[in-house]
Amino acid sequence: MTTNYDPKPGRWMLPLVVLAMVAFTYLFVRELPAAAGGETDGSTTTTVFGATTTTALDATTSTFPVVVDPETQAYLDTLASYQNRMTDFQTQLAAANSGWDANPRTITFDQAEAAFIAVVEGVSALASEAAELVPPGPLAEGHAAVATAAQQAADAAIAALDGLRAPSPDTGETRRNAVAAFDTAVAAFGQAIADIIPGG
Repeated sequence: MTTNYDPKPGRWMLPLVVLAMVAFTYLFVRELPAAAGGETDGSTTTTVFGATTTTALDATTSTFPVVVDPETQAYLDTLASYQNRMTDFQTQLAAANSGWDANPRTITFDQAEAAFIAVVEGVSALASEAAELVPPGPLAEGHAAVATAAQQAADAAIAALDGLRAPSPDTGETRRNAVAAFDTAVAAFGQAIADIIPGG
């Protein structure tokens, strides 16, 4: 008969079980990064004309410019110059219109008329250029909106000049309405360009 020197042999089972669980947990956790490597990180990628934006789980955003061909870049540069010119015309018309509406007036009729004529000529020339400009194929639809808004601005500028020259009993309402229509057309013009130019 074998003598059992440990009167309570079962007391070693619990430490062994705990040790086994710790070892298993350690090995399992070590394998997690490798398993996660094959999964998506939860980020989303959005590609637009001219830029690619990636948004990760931490809400950070990175933008990477896309190189466009020379023809498209030249077209985009032309649109940017159109926008600057149209903004200048709007500023000129607003200054002349407010000066003529001021009480007392801060400009003479001849000065107001000259300013209105300059805007009409400038915007009409811009509208003609926009109508004749040939955009890259994929941007044709967007360019149509640019050309349409430019022509609307030219028509409104002409109406504003006619309103300035309108005899009594016109109280200036025709001119003011035309200037408001001009501002609306300029806003549409800017939006049409912004829809084409990346980050515009």
